[in-house]
This record gives sequence, structure tokens and C-alpha cells, in this order.
Amino acid sequence: MDRALTPPLWTPSDAAETHTGPAPKPLRAPVFIHDAITPWGTETLLLKLLREQAADQDE
Repeated sequence: MDRALTPPLWTPSDAAETHTGPAPKPLRAPVFIHDAITPWGTETLLLKLLREQAADQDE
């Protein structure tokens, strides 16, 4: 019994595109209540995260 195994029809193709359209934007960082009081330099961690997210949206 010399039979060659053929791959099934539903195997994924390596040459196929994995996504279409524009590149996805990174998700915002999760904000925890503790971040509102954690000192981060002269400001709190929450304030720093909010300023960075606002700057990213302006670009």
C-alpha cells in the first residue's frame, strides 16, 4: 500500500494576507484607581498617562 497523503483542503496558506485595511492603533493603557495617587516625578502616574494619551491623539 504505497499511497501518498494529500493535505486536506482546509489547511491555511502561508502566502495569504493576515489582515486588510489600515494598521490597528494600540490600545490605551488600563488605568487603575491606585494610579491616581502614585507619585511619578512631579505629577501622578494617572496624570502622566492621560497627558501621553492626549499627545498621541493629537498626532
